Amino acid sequence: MSPPHETCWTVLRAASNGDAAARAVFARSYLKPIRAYLDRRWRGRALARLVDDAIQDVFVECYKSGGVLERAVPGQGDFRALLYGVARNVARRHEEREAKSIRRRPTDSVFLDELPEEADALSRVFDRAWARSLLSEAVERHRDASAGDPAAARRFHILRLRHDDGLAVREIAARLDEADVAGVHNEYRRARREFAVHLRAVVARHTGAEGEQVDVECRRLTELLAS
Repeated sequence: MSPPHETCWTVLRAASNGDAAARAVFARSYLKPIRAYLDRRWRGRALARLVDDAIQDVFVECYKSGGVLERAVPGQGDFRALLYGVARNVARRHEEREAKSIRRRPTDSVFLDELPEEADALSRVFDRAWARSLLSEAVERHRDASAGDPAAARRFHILRLRHDDGLAVREIAARLDEADVAGVHNEYRRARREFAVHLRAVVARHTGAEGEQVDVECRRLTELLAS
């Protein structure tokens, strides 16, 4: 698990200073939403062949000296929105380059985010991939924290059976050969509270949010995944 004091900003600062470990953490944390955005933006287009190159360009933009993320002030901006802006600008740069190529197809020379409905769809793809990435990290943190305690590991297992497999609590009790359904329900409720702690920590780390704003971001993440 990441150190409790580590945030998206501290990782970014270390990565921009050339720290290889920080760059690995940064890339691992944000690869999925960037790839999902570019895959959706260039789906069915000649530019799809450049997704991997564009992803690398996004990370270069993030790390470079004097770049937008280096100039950003922690606590005074939405990190997700800044990262989305970098990915969008890199995509547009590739589209400009493609439009000037004699091998281009006319449909590939269009800036897709100039179409309002397409811009909304692309933003939503990025946001949902971002939300799934944060949720997965929270599940991993919860799993790791539960591993050394058999009772906590059982609660984690119950929670995953409920949410990943969609089993009702009564069905979970039957699978565990547990006659005390009410007891299993109490374990499930406790596991939800434990998971919420890890989710809040992950959201705070990746958004820079504090206090009540963390809860607002958690609700937003949950709504994105439910929609």
